Amino acid sequence: MEELFFYSLGGIGDVNKSLYVYETEKDLIIVDCGVGFPDTTMLGVDLLIPDISYLLTKKHKIRGIILTHAHEDHIGALPYLWGDLRAPLFATKLTAGFIANKFRDFSLSAPIKVINPGEKITLGDFTVDFVRVNHSVPDATHLIINTPYGKIYHGSDFKFDLTPLDGKVSDFGKIASAGDEGILCLMSDCLRSERSGYTLSERIIEEQLDKEISLCQGKFMVTALSSDIYRWQMVINVAKKHHRKVVPVGRSVEQAIVTARRLGYLNIEQNTLLDSKQIKSFPAEHLCILISGSQGQAGSALNRVANNDHQHVKIREGDVVVVSADPIPGNENAVHIMIDALTKLGASVSYSEVDDDLHVSGHAASQELMLLMALTKPKFLIPIGGTYRQMKRYLKLAEAMGHKKENVFLLESGQQVIFKEQKATLGHKIELKNVLIDGLGVGDVENIVLRDRQQMAKDGVVIVVVSIASATGNLTAQPEVLFRGFIHMKESEKLINESKHLVKEAIKGHFGKILDWQFIRKKIESTLGKFFWDQTARHPMVLSVIIEV
Repeated sequence: MEELFFYSLGGIGDVNKSLYVYETEKDLIIVDCGVGFPDTTMLGVDLLIPDISYLLTKKHKIRGIILTHAHEDHIGALPYLWGDLRAPLFATKLTAGFIANKFRDFSLSAPIKVINPGEKITLGDFTVDFVRVNHSVPDATHLIINTPYGKIYHGSDFKFDLTPLDGKVSDFGKIASAGDEGILCLMSDCLRSERSGYTLSERIIEEQLDKEISLCQGKFMVTALSSDIYRWQMVINVAKKHHRKVVPVGRSVEQAIVTARRLGYLNIEQNTLLDSKQIKSFPAEHLCILISGSQGQAGSALNRVANNDHQHVKIREGDVVVVSADPIPGNENAVHIMIDALTKLGASVSYSEVDDDLHVSGHAASQELMLLMALTKPKFLIPIGGTYRQMKRYLKLAEAMGHKKENVFLLESGQQVIFKEQKATLGHKIELKNVLIDGLGVGDVENIVLRDRQQMAKDGVVIVVVSIASATGNLTAQPEVLFRGFIHMKESEKLINESKHLVKEAIKGHFGKILDWQFIRKKIESTLGKFFWDQTARHPMVLSVIIEV
């Protein structure tokens, strides 16, 4: 196989669940291993993870898993999938620290090789050069992947921030040098391809935070993605300026603060930090709370505060809550409900929809995307990490830069691209399914289960209990019919009585010492299903239970 294969098992056509694969005849490397987030139709589902069934057929070829940065949509699936993949892990220092936290939570142990930006590693046919770039989390990298068949530039989430909080700008020299040597294909973040200009620097947020805290008469509370260390540093800076103690609240934030501080990515004096148990010992105007739950997640610290159910944090008049994160698509309603609840309790809530200076994206806008094209000078381009409309817009940007339409591939997850002799063609498409995390279950919730949950949430459930004498096959009692989430029992006596009659009619003539249980259940469920639709124009789920006595 004198060819290089590229495909994604997540992260193309959507904005999360990133997992990219580069494969030659002998070797295979994985870039990123992230989670996705369920939409409102996926009732009871906590997370989505990539389907690695195809990868497991090539497990003997996997030389390593490379992580580009510390966000959940790039590292969050590792605890669920590493046990099957068992490949060496490579990441920068902060990313490695966050992965180690996750593995400890799952009682896993895996060696993680810490790589500094500018360092190279060799994994079989691949030599990978780590390139420093800016993002909303420190230690983000791009990858220059040298292969026997050409040089690939893997441009994961980034922006070109010329005034980053840590003073470490993107390595433009290394990027340009790789472009001069020749890039076969550029894989590029495209999430903000629809936005013109450049993405603003993280630094602008600190000025607005300073303004917000100066007007706050009570507790000053900020929520953001727990891994957004730059954001937390700015909050800590303004808290120190206004002589407030800093209190991390929520396990993910507490863990992120401890890890980033230990590794030298967060500057905060020990006497500034408080434990959440100490909140009641300090006046509200002396407190700055860093709290998890920016996406309105049920059970998160801020969600519990909004429901007046948090042990240590209570909202009072004069408190200010700053939501310094945009809702992940699908979470908008949960965030708005949480903001409403906080406001009703007396807090003044500021968020990006009413103040643009409270959050800036970590992703490149159109001019930065075009600048990366100009620096790398690729022969082929593949947009990643965005929806189809964003990929389509990226195509238009590439055409404006002089690239031919046929040299820009708009892929779906699972679609292979084959590079051979400086040419690129489409290969076969790998069939993928959603793998859902539901509590402790991994992959045991299928689409049919989701449909059942959706039906029960919409129209309720009817449970029919039929008792039959095993000796004679006759009914031993009247059928029981129970409604849940369908129609109030007290107001439906007539419907219940008619349902009982229909159950008896449906199974009349099917009694005997040999019973076809499956047929009887189906008959009951189909008869009542039609009856309830005729009477109520609803489709409750009908479940029948037959008991032999």
